[in-house]
Amino acid sequence: MKMTDISKRLQEVNDILSASCAQKGLSFDEALCLSLFYRGFKDTNALVEEAEMLAGKDAPRLHGLALSLFSEAERYLTLDKTAMSATDYAALFESRLKPLEERFQEAKAEASALWRIYSDMGNRLDYLPVDSEEYKSLEKECDKAKEEYDRAHTKANQLYDVWTQERDRNFCVWSFKPVFMDVLVSRLRGIAESITSDLERMKEGKP
Repeated sequence: MKMTDISKRLQEVNDILSASCAQKGLSFDEALCLSLFYRGFKDTNALVEEAEMLAGKDAPRLHGLALSLFSEAERYLTLDKTAMSATDYAALFESRLKPLEERFQEAKAEASALWRIYSDMGNRLDYLPVDSEEYKSLEKECDKAKEEYDRAHTKANQLYDVWTQERDRNFCVWSFKPVFMDVLVSRLRGIAESITSDLERMKEGKP
């Protein structure tokens, strides 16, 4: 549930911002934590709907969660965000992916070279008599070349999967904007404040 996780996740964000005051920018892992928080909780409508459901089941628990969220949101809004604002998130994303892309491209080039060798052998076989010794010898070499190509091709595919999975998983860093985070946390603060006020009115029997 988003309501049960959000305060802890925002605390992690706040701890990063608090520790980064003297830094010129955030590390990739720090930026990832912030961007994952934004991606996970930007749908505030879903959070409100969940709070409404929880209010009918366990109002005291919701009250505690809302107070905790309000406290962490207040803390966020008072923290120095210089490092967060100075970070080049697109550059962090690209530098994270570059080694993985390079490994894939190297493996792809190796596989392509092996394919050309195998293909050339296959073409030569087409012009040799099937029952000749040269054909039999070349056929063995061709089979070996095919095995080498298959291994290289499999390795290239695996490295491609690693690269693209990492790209898709961390794309939120590339698209992260600090101003969006500020707007989100301000909105979360208002939601937490409203939930707290509503629950307290209900407890007092007020409409």
